Amino acid sequence: MTSRVLVYGGSGALGNGVVSLFSSQNWIVTSVGTRPNKQATHNIVVSLDTSLEQQGEQVLRESNEYLKGEKYAAVLCVAGGFEMGNAAHKDFLKNSDLMLKKSLWSSLISARLAAHQLQEGGLFTVTGTAGLRATPGFIGYGVAKAGVHQLVHSLASPKSGLPAKTKVVGLLPKMIDTPNARESSPNADFSSHTPIETLAQRLYNWATGKIPVPHGKLVEAITTKGETSFNEV
Repeated sequence: MTSRVLVYGGSGALGNGVVSLFSSQNWIVTSVGTRPNKQATHNIVVSLDTSLEQQGEQVLRESNEYLKGEKYAAVLCVAGGFEMGNAAHKDFLKNSDLMLKKSLWSSLISARLAAHQLQEGGLFTVTGTAGLRATPGFIGYGVAKAGVHQLVHSLASPKSGLPAKTKVVGLLPKMIDTPNARESSPNADFSSHTPIETLAQRLYNWATGKIPVPHGKLVEAITTKGETSFNEV
């Protein structure tokens, strides 16, 4: 029986890597993003100009129409992004709004969808960021990611609304080796950036049961000199 996965943020750098890996393993992949992913089996295209409720209802409706009663084995939210800005920055509120939409809204919508369309015992994963402390230079980003961390703990608790035996985990990369990162900082030490393929493989291993899922935990992905370790916070 072919398994199904929904990847929220499937049109981003990490999302593209996740969609690519699951597709190569013959999973039926639904990608949710601001643009289609050609590698996905099915696409749901959303706009950041809609409200949280509007976007959520659209995703739930279009996903339900495509599933026709089937369920996902995994719902993976890997949406994100990065914007600078302290409280005095001219674009502080604009950038903060964008970070909330890209990181926290997508995670909340993914949780809503999983409550209705994830199979019992399935995997639910969201991505935060490792070592999150005070982020005075990029406050909106920090607030959004802190909300994602809190969401993991809440969803892993009793009466969260998720299907029985759902495995909930947060994946927290410190730095991801993306094309944008290489373009913006060509002289950076990328031996400390985690490859997209490494993160995608971890998600795939959790989804297939090759690696036990640390339910309710935040798992940091830290890369040093090209070697990546995954550690529960």
